[in-house]
Order: sequence, then C-alpha cells, then structure tokens
Amino acid sequence: MKNKLLYFLGLLLIFLASCQKEVLDQAPQASLDDKVALNNRFGVEAAILGIYDALQSGNYYGIRLPIFGDMAADNLAHVGTFPSFAQIKNRAILTDNVEITNMWSIIYEGINRANNVIDAAPKIQDPAFNANRAVAEARFLRALFYFDLVRIWGGVPIILQPTRSPDPAVLNVRRNSEAEVYAQVIEDLNFAEQNLPDVQANRATKWAATALKSRVYLYQKNYQGAIASADQVVKSNRFNLVSNYRSLFETKNASPESIFEIDFNSVDGNSMAFFNWPTSLGGRNEVRPTGAGSTLPTAYEANDARRAATIAQAGTVIDGRTILTGLGIKYFRIANGDDNVIVLRYAEVLLNYAEALVELNRTAEALPLINQIRRRAGLAELSASISQDEMRLAVERERRLELALEGHRWFDLKRTGRLQAVLGLTNPNAALWPIPFRETTNNPNMTQNPGY
Repeated sequence: MKNKLLYFLGLLLIFLASCQKEVLDQAPQASLDDKVALNNRFGVEAAILGIYDALQSGNYYGIRLPIFGDMAADNLAHVGTFPSFAQIKNRAILTDNVEITNMWSIIYEGINRANNVIDAAPKIQDPAFNANRAVAEARFLRALFYFDLVRIWGGVPIILQPTRSPDPAVLNVRRNSEAEVYAQVIEDLNFAEQNLPDVQANRATKWAATALKSRVYLYQKNYQGAIASADQVVKSNRFNLVSNYRSLFETKNASPESIFEIDFNSVDGNSMAFFNWPTSLGGRNEVRPTGAGSTLPTAYEANDARRAATIAQAGTVIDGRTILTGLGIKYFRIANGDDNVIVLRYAEVLLNYAEALVELNRTAEALPLINQIRRRAGLAELSASISQDEMRLAVERERRLELALEGHRWFDLKRTGRLQAVLGLTNPNAALWPIPFRETTNNPNMTQNPGY
C-alpha cells in the first residue's frame, strides 16, 4: 500500500509540474501588447473609452481642473487643508506641486491613449468598423487635451505618435510654441468636425468639435473664426437655453443646452460635491464660493436666478436635506459622486459669439446674444446705447456668473489681460503655471516657464 501511495504521489507531482509549465508558458492576458489589443474594432472601441477615462480622472475633469479654474481666480475660496491647493489659490505655485504634476501626467497619458487609437484604427479591415469616425473621436479628445495644456502651461511638447518604450530619444521631447500647439488643436478639431456624427449618446459629436473651436478661436483672438464656429452651432437649431437654469445640473445627458459633458456614475464617480461640501454632509470642505478670496456672492445683480442655483441660500433643500448657506451646489450628488461635468454648453457658445462680435466693434449684433442669457437669468435686458468698453465688461460679468464653478474664470481673465486689474496680480510670470519639476529634471530638453 505504501509503494502504491508513493507511486501515485510521484504521478501527481509530474502532472502538477506539467500543468505549471503550461500555465507559465501562456501569453499574458491582463496586459496585452498594443499590436494585439488594437488589431480589431472591439479593441479600438475599448481603447476609445480609455481616452474618456483619462478625462474622468480626479487629477483632471474629475475635480482638479474645474476647481482650479475658479479657485485660482475670485470665484472659490480655499477653506481646506491641502497645501498644494493653497499654492494655487495664492498664485504662488512651486514646481513640485503635486496637483500640477499629476494633472500634466494624466493629460499626456490621455494623449498617448488617443495616439494609439489614431495609429491603429486605419489599419483595421472590418466592414462594420468606421475608422474615420474612431480617429475623429480620438482627435477631438486629443484636441481638448492639448487645449488644456496650452492654456495652463503655454507651449508644450506636441506628441502625435504612440509612446511605447522608455527610450530617451522618444521621451526627451522639446516644447513647441503656443502657436504650434493651437494650430494642432484646430487641425484635430477640423478633422473631428468633418467625421464625427451629429448625435452620439454620452460621447463627442460634430457639434462638440464646432463649439470647442469657437472657444479655441476666442483664446487665439481669432474673432472671425470664433464667430463662424459659434454661428454654425446657433444655426444648427440643435441646442437652446433651458428655461430653468438650475435644471442644467439636475439633468444628466438630456439637457438641450448641453453640447458635451463627461459622464460619471456610481461605479466611476468624481469628487466635485465631496470637495465642495463639509464633513457634516459627507464631504471634506476644501473649497467654497464664500469666504476669503471669493467675491462671487456679491457679483450677482438682485433677482439673478443663477445665484440661488449656484450658491446655497437659507433653506436650500437638495435630496431631502437642508444644505448649509454659502455652499456651491452645481455639483450635489455626494453619495455616489455621479454629477456629470459639462465641458461645453450652448450658453457658452452664445457668450463666445457675443465677445468676438464686441471685439470687432459689432456691439449691436452682440447685444441680442447677451440679452438671451440675461433674460434666462431673470434680468433686464441691456440698453442698445451701451458702448464697446461697457459691453466688454458686460460680457466678462455674464461669463463669470453664467459659468461660475465650471472652471472658466481664471482662464478668461488671463486671456483678456485682466488678471492684474481684477485680481491684483502683479507678477506676470504667474499667468503660466510651472512645468512640473519631475519633467524638467528627467528631460534635459524640457525648459521651465519664466519665473520658476
């Protein structure tokens, strides 16, 4: 019996060793080579969703970019404990600031994901696959990534091919000029505009590309371009201002005003409400639109409906709970963190249109556009006798209040040269944020922005 037992144990060991060899010899399944993963339409379509996932990151549109765009200016006070947030609020950012470092990294990660799709999609031979549409979606997202990079850091490296190795010859890239980055953004958006569908649930569309072009042209001071793109969106008759401003943020993926929004759910959530609300409501109270460093509450005219829809008033009730006065309430789904983040909406297109017209001294044409925004807010229309300079300030004010807590304020003041007049910013170098220390240390070709 003992000899039989030893015999069977020997057979078992041989069998297990053979099984182990077979397991060890298998190709890895969790991390596929890009040539394998992106050699069919299913892989490419999954990779496109991966590009959107970069947008959703907490280091990007999942919290940081929308908050910093208002906190660096005068729409949000920093009331929390993060030193890295305090640097941004005080406009004294160090090169090793973790927020800046992580934002740079996730944006370039998103660009690399987009580049992989752009490279792979045209090679797929499948009659059920529209390669141009896949490339267009990736190029729209790449355009958004580069637009955010250039408006934060100025000239940055343009990388248009997938990075698949740690070769210094590939990684040690040089910065391109701002003009070159903007040119690439427009080139990507033009392709996207021509090849994306008019409608695509929860994804980029032709109209998202056109709307983003109106914003990009405004940043470039290409006012004719901004007018042409905004006019296309208006004349499409696909979008309109909702009558109830608050409903914009209560409705997900269904508002006729929303042109492009980033989708979040209970599984893939964000921290927008969490960072805005205090611990008593389940948040961390890192920022709020009331307090030192924010003048937003006093910027509204009497009876402006946007104030109560943006900042909690006495007795505000959301989801059956009375919310503390002074909290930001555009994002309020704190339990699941599933507020969508609206990146492009029709009201902004109207404001882009109006501003471009004003800069070309076509104030009379801009007036009806601004008055649409004001009527929706419950305010009296502006007079036809308003001057160009008065209209400039009116557009600035409407942009601030209409888009409050959506991440525009700092960038609007910067591009219009109003940082010193409005914020008292005397250091011109602070308009650009520092290139992360890690990038200038590891890449000998990466130059730092002036003043850092």
